[in-house]
Amino acid sequence: MVRHLKSISLLLQTFLLATLLHAQDSPEKLAIISVERIWDRAQHSAFTSLAYFNNRFFCTFREGTDHTPGINGTIRIISSADGQNWTSVALLDKKDMDLRDPMLSVTPDNRLMLNCGGSRYVGKERLGMQPYFSFSDHEGRNFSPVKEIEFNANLTTGADWLWRSTWHKGSAYAAVYQPGKQELQLVKTTDGMHYDYLTQLQIPGFPNETTLRFTRNDEMIALVRRDSRQPTGFIGSSRPPYKTWEWHELDIRLGGPDLLILKNGAMLCGTREYRSDSGTKMMLGKITRDGAFTKFLNLPSAGDCSYPGLLLHDGILYVSYYASHEEKTAIYFARIRMDYVQNWLDMEMLPAPQIKNSSAGNINLSCDAPKAEIHYTLDGSIPDFENGTPYTKPIQVSRTTTLRAIALQEGKLPSRIFSTEVGTDIYQEAQTLVNTPKPGLAYSYHETAVRSVDYIDETSVTEQGVAPEISLMKRHRNDDFAFVFKGYINVPQEGLYEFFLNSNDGSVLSLNNTVLIDNDGPHGPIERSTKTSLRKGYHKFELKYFQMGGGKELTLQWQGPDMLRTDIPASAFFH
Repeated sequence: MVRHLKSISLLLQTFLLATLLHAQDSPEKLAIISVERIWDRAQHSAFTSLAYFNNRFFCTFREGTDHTPGINGTIRIISSADGQNWTSVALLDKKDMDLRDPMLSVTPDNRLMLNCGGSRYVGKERLGMQPYFSFSDHEGRNFSPVKEIEFNANLTTGADWLWRSTWHKGSAYAAVYQPGKQELQLVKTTDGMHYDYLTQLQIPGFPNETTLRFTRNDEMIALVRRDSRQPTGFIGSSRPPYKTWEWHELDIRLGGPDLLILKNGAMLCGTREYRSDSGTKMMLGKITRDGAFTKFLNLPSAGDCSYPGLLLHDGILYVSYYASHEEKTAIYFARIRMDYVQNWLDMEMLPAPQIKNSSAGNINLSCDAPKAEIHYTLDGSIPDFENGTPYTKPIQVSRTTTLRAIALQEGKLPSRIFSTEVGTDIYQEAQTLVNTPKPGLAYSYHETAVRSVDYIDETSVTEQGVAPEISLMKRHRNDDFAFVFKGYINVPQEGLYEFFLNSNDGSVLSLNNTVLIDNDGPHGPIERSTKTSLRKGYHKFELKYFQMGGGKELTLQWQGPDMLRTDIPASAFFH
């Protein structure tokens, strides 16, 4: 049944138009032609891919009840001749499997191939992961039932995720990630069903969602998301036979990235933007081989969002994505004028800002472009024309803070983002205690379902006591629980310390009533770190952690003067 599309509300269109016409500092936003909500039948629709096949647009995504299981997810495929009126073509499912991350590609024999991943859950605990495939007929009207992808026997672990296949000269290539491993497996197929091992992609920090694309001279480009203590992405390149790679770390974090390589070699990236001030957004930008990312624009979005599909057709850039800024998590379809994008890409890039001098929390910035305006942030978000503080006087910080700065000037491409930690030379003073503290940390254990540590204190305490060290051993179940550890940490000597907090799901570490590491939110194992200067003695300590379901992990390490990185010992904790 043909479904007439639901467009963004008139109010939102009016707001966008007014924003575009008056945003003289960001003329690139005039490139947006339209954004429409094209599917919202499920409670939660997400993770898109886009293809143009037989003179029609095809969009696929997952339908479910939430971002994580609940009711097992299914894969919806819809089609449209004009990008406005969409028809459901197929709904793919697999008994007892949660299907997600569907990706479309056109095969050499002119069919659509869909690859996706499937997870088997018992409650909220994931027991296994398996990639699947499906093929359309030559008209794109029917799709086969999903079947398991086959790998070399020595590659399979029972937790294998093939995120996206890309066809090139008769073969499809993909990167397989296996949770907890520090490398990706590059594989190749000629039939889309059986994949052979090519090589390992050695990327530090738990690499996962990977998009592969090819240049006109057969070079392979890989764009890789990571979940690690420094969750910025990586970009790599390799020439046939794709065994030797050159890698560069990006200056942004990725989420569900897609990559489009233009004829002139320029590269566009669509991904999730992580903003500390206003959550997440769907963004598009320019990306370079050396890891520089320059944001072009945000599409209407908020909350659980992004995972775009990028498609260039007849001078228009089409973008599918999902977002949660209206009443439910739904699928959106954007049209963007490619001539505006190309003009933006052709602009001269400004040099990046730099620190002129810094001392005791006073930071002076400079830029080699005298007419450029510097915008900066101290919350980890990406500065741009609209986000960040204009630099007009020295920046003052009172603790270790991530500074990100960008140079902006009308008629020129914004600089790459300069990012560094400042304030590491500001000492946190030790606490003056009236009574001698006792060994161990006071803890409270909560049996509750939360998605942020901010809500733990609002829930009832199931158990409380004293724990000798940071551990999850005192839990009474594996899902939907939380811990709060409070007390003091005894710093053996003054100096610069670095803390490493790894958790699955969220955690937040505070010292002396100030957040030091924010690793909050539902996620897999992610490690974050930061540096701070500490005086010798007792410092007030608080660590909050929650677990929703699936894998669970909480570790805290440090390194400092005359001390290599190690777990913080029980002898350092008091209450």
